Amino acid sequence: MRVLLVTPRFPYPPHRGDTVRSWGVLRALAARHEVWLASVDTVPPAPEHAAVVRGLCRDVYCCVTPEWRCLLRGAAGLLLGRSLTEGYFGDAAFRACLRDWAQRPGFDAVITYSSSIAPAVVDLPIRRRLLDLGDVDSHKWALYARRTWPPARWFYALESRRVAALERDAAADHELCLLVNERERRKFARRHPACPTGVLRTTVDLDDYPGHEALSTEPVVSMVGSMFYPPNVRAVEWFGQRVWPRIRAAVPNARWLIVGSRPSAAVRAWARAPGVTVTGYVPDVRPYLALTRVFVNPVVGDIGVQSKVLVALAAGRPAVVTPDTAAGIDHEDPPPFVVATAPTEFAAGVVRLLRDDAWARTIGARARATAERYYSAVAQRTAIEGYLAAVEEPPVPTTNRFVPNSAPPPQPRTTGVGQP
Repeated sequence: MRVLLVTPRFPYPPHRGDTVRSWGVLRALAARHEVWLASVDTVPPAPEHAAVVRGLCRDVYCCVTPEWRCLLRGAAGLLLGRSLTEGYFGDAAFRACLRDWAQRPGFDAVITYSSSIAPAVVDLPIRRRLLDLGDVDSHKWALYARRTWPPARWFYALESRRVAALERDAAADHELCLLVNERERRKFARRHPACPTGVLRTTVDLDDYPGHEALSTEPVVSMVGSMFYPPNVRAVEWFGQRVWPRIRAAVPNARWLIVGSRPSAAVRAWARAPGVTVTGYVPDVRPYLALTRVFVNPVVGDIGVQSKVLVALAAGRPAVVTPDTAAGIDHEDPPPFVVATAPTEFAAGVVRLLRDDAWARTIGARARATAERYYSAVAQRTAIEGYLAAVEEPPVPTTNRFVPNSAPPPQPRTTGVGQP
């Protein structure tokens, strides 16, 4: 097929949750189809990164707009009754490129990543249309509203309502909506029961972690993520205040690596604590994972899937995670990580994994096996091919067309790249 993939961020390098997902989808599509990639971003991709993506695509277009202009556009959208999200990504030059592309080669299918960019494809003459929502963004804005004080609370609540309307309209313009896991699929289906839905898991490239059997002997605990993202910042604060002192008391030479871009002031402050390193942005997390004895993810909230945990699974790192994090990961029993809630329980899980080689190797082996079964590129490619085939079929009643978790097995104003 000729497939148009539309993303709200250039997908390479895959350093963030959204780019991990879109990069996996791009590689899966390129294995069998001709792909045109259109992205928007606030910075142009590096030439070497653009070259990697071009090697997979028939054509690539990245519309680069400074962030201040995107924010100004978003604010204007708010005044016009739309969401900030829609205005932020609503670029006229980008839409013009898509219209031109759709007229010249003609596309058999479009895969739109997230409701934020969906208005750009609404007028394109493409019959097979898949909307990859990933997470339910309106739910995330609602969570932010519940956890902050006015006036930010009022803005987040407003954005949640308007993004929900954006999701509804985007879903109506596509034949199928894909979510990152069954929890997100059910969440979206409750809000929009008439919309056909399915599950498309985020994947990681297992070949990037060939040394997954190696277990670090150093007492290093690590967290990975965007360290300006509010749930990650809260997780650092909770772990640092409630868990880390208990770990250091039991293992005095333990070290804690906080790895991720743009750390907030609250995160940077932990660099002053004994045994703690805050790295800021790193071009490659694999060297830090290789140093890691225990990976931790103390994030709370039923928000999608923690892609950083998928990376830890692929690397075979034993991990301690919260129940909310565990609920977003498909796995067999016993789980491929230690699940803990209270600070004492969390600290005990970390300390045992630091001290007990046999237990750490068992959990690490389960982690890698889970990544191979549920989060491999082959599994995702099979799922995408199944969904593309499904939307080719003649229309049938919505209630019979797609079923929950219908993914194929395995079960449980500058142009940065290209010219329009």
